[in-house]
Amino acid sequence: MRVPWCWPALLTVALGFYQIGRPELWRDELASWSLAERPLGAMWATAHQIDAAQLPYYLVLHGWIKVFGDSADAMRGLSVLAMAGAAVCVTLTGQKLAGPRAGLVAGLIFALVPSVSRFAQEVRFYALQVLLATLATLLLLRALDRPLVRRWAAYAVAVAALGYVDLVALALVTGHLAAVALTWRKNRDRRLLWFVPAVAAAIALCLPLIIVGSGQAGSQIGWIPRPGLDLTAFTSFARNLCYSTPVAAALLVLAAVAWAVRWRVAAVATAMAVLPVAAVWAMSQGTYSYFFPRYLLFAVAGWAILAGIAVSRFNAAVAVAVVLMIALLSARDQEAIREPGAHNWANYPLNNGANYPVNADATYWDYAGAASVIARTGGGGGIVFPTGALAWMMIDEGVRYYLEQDGAVVPRQLFVTATAQQAHGLYAVACDHPAACLGNQERIWLVSAGRATDVAAAVPPGEAAPLRARYHVVLTRHFAGLSIFLLDRNAPDRA
Repeated sequence: MRVPWCWPALLTVALGFYQIGRPELWRDELASWSLAERPLGAMWATAHQIDAAQLPYYLVLHGWIKVFGDSADAMRGLSVLAMAGAAVCVTLTGQKLAGPRAGLVAGLIFALVPSVSRFAQEVRFYALQVLLATLATLLLLRALDRPLVRRWAAYAVAVAALGYVDLVALALVTGHLAAVALTWRKNRDRRLLWFVPAVAAAIALCLPLIIVGSGQAGSQIGWIPRPGLDLTAFTSFARNLCYSTPVAAALLVLAAVAWAVRWRVAAVATAMAVLPVAAVWAMSQGTYSYFFPRYLLFAVAGWAILAGIAVSRFNAAVAVAVVLMIALLSARDQEAIREPGAHNWANYPLNNGANYPVNADATYWDYAGAASVIARTGGGGGIVFPTGALAWMMIDEGVRYYLEQDGAVVPRQLFVTATAQQAHGLYAVACDHPAACLGNQERIWLVSAGRATDVAAAVPPGEAAPLRARYHVVLTRHFAGLSIFLLDRNAPDRA
């Protein structure tokens, strides 16, 4: 009996496109857009300085934008389709391990986990990571069924592709090794040993990216804390992995049931859900930590498959009840992650304890709101954004993105010697002598982080002095996380 894999795929698509454009792009998505919109030569030059490990994704997104455009809906659509493909792979994997009912339930539960919808709406590589990880797992099980050379070759290609999308996801191989060992224990088929050269070939293909990426690790993941062994850290990890406390708890219970009803196949699914996490935890005890839930998003597939296994020996009514239970438990979080500022909640649902949705006014920068004020005046002139220590907020790229989406003229950025693209990086290069870099604009927009009350509070002293000497504030507006001022050279102050 074949599993109707189309239903999990369609559910994933429906949830992925539901209010897909409501959350504003956040700084990681803006980084993806900023790099992917550049000419290929500029993308290659940037990769020599930063984000080389994500260059393959940016190249895919670059081509996608050429065809479908760079609206939030269009760019996120790539991730929605990738996650739908992952739902298909989860369904087929569940069927192969425990039968049609297990496969269908696994696919539906996978689609309902809030983190799946959340990262199906993300302009980043995570959905492609999950797709390739679940595809590699499915291809591994096919190779274990019939260990033919061509099947091992297909598996090796999938693992290599996974590495080129996300090097951390290569930790999945630890779970695959356990699956091979369990199969070897059962049938002692020497053709299973082809697993070793298949993995070796995949890693060899990834070596150039591993070498370049390791040299840039400090600037990209140096902020991730080294994990400990305390229970709180792992419970927080599980909640953030699912983007839902009740769903995480329910999946743990269903995993226990799976072990009770079919422990042999549950062992395989558990290895794929748990061992990669353990491997990354161990690796994170070194120079850099990689222990961040979204980097291991593919582990959600293993937990969904365990849930499918849990109902595989019960009747259809039980299976329907389990799926409906997960749908009900996830409903509140599904709405919360579609708030305008939700993509900034990196640790959801942990930001404000149990009180979520989180207050959006305190947790994101409303680039679109600031851009709308500038667009209504026709744009043009000059504009000042935070640079230096505050450049990581991506306020310049955020406002520029939404201005372009509104069809407005983007003002010339002041107090910089090179834009992010000119500098082949993510951030503009600040001018050492602001007064000399001010220029002769009739009016200037000033966008600052937080709730600034005047120009002196909005920019560094070296920038504030020439602005206050030559311009008057004629407009002040405040948005979530941002303040915006319009300065005119001829008008009196009337903020």
